[in-house]
Amino acid sequence: MKYRLYDTSSEWVNKNESLEEHLNIPSENTFRYAEVSQVTNSNNAEYGKYIMPVCTSGTWKCDDQFNPSELVDSDPTWEKGAPGE
Repeated sequence: MKYRLYDTSSEWVNKNESLEEHLNIPSENTFRYAEVSQVTNSNNAEYGKYIMPVCTSGTWKCDDQFNPSELVDSDPTWEKGAPGE
């Protein structure tokens, strides 16, 4: 799993809708690709950005729909209450 951070909720929503179309979601057992989440730790440089999970393998693999240079690994300090906050 990788992640793509977006500055605005509208950017996040637009990409999520695009991914759902690409992945044929909704389907029999899947109703959405992702749920909105944000970087909530105010001490993190990415505070307030919207986090898009990017599947890199499996049924919902979609990393080919992103620029690889914009993908990042998960950061445990994205969440409020994380170590270092």
